[in-house]
Amino acid sequence: MIDVIFLLIVFFVAVSQIVDRDAVLLELPVINNSAASDIGNDEKVIVNLIGNVDGQVSEIQVGRHHVFIDDVETLNRIVSTRLNGGASEIHIRAERTVAYQYVYEVFESIQLIDSSLHIQLVVKDDEG
Repeated sequence: MIDVIFLLIVFFVAVSQIVDRDAVLLELPVINNSAASDIGNDEKVIVNLIGNVDGQVSEIQVGRHHVFIDDVETLNRIVSTRLNGGASEIHIRAERTVAYQYVYEVFESIQLIDSSLHIQLVVKDDEG
């Protein structure tokens, strides 16, 4: 009789742990009206600064285009084309490892296109 009770206790303990793990409800935060929440929006030009371990920029990505940090003319031409295509905002995204001087250089080069552009800076955090 005690063996049966012991087996029932072990069974209920094991089942209750499995059920509890599956039944955990997560309340995820909802971000409304975030500047960078809609990545696929065609009304934005997203400029990604990809950094390396030294804090320097290895490349700049604008859509499917890859641009070197020194090639300001190509970057401005791509951004101008996107702006002429209907985009109204520019988002400059950078990883935390990227030194701010590179973000500032990209910001200043884009400002040369039109000083009235709406440019936002976004920081990408890869740490979990």
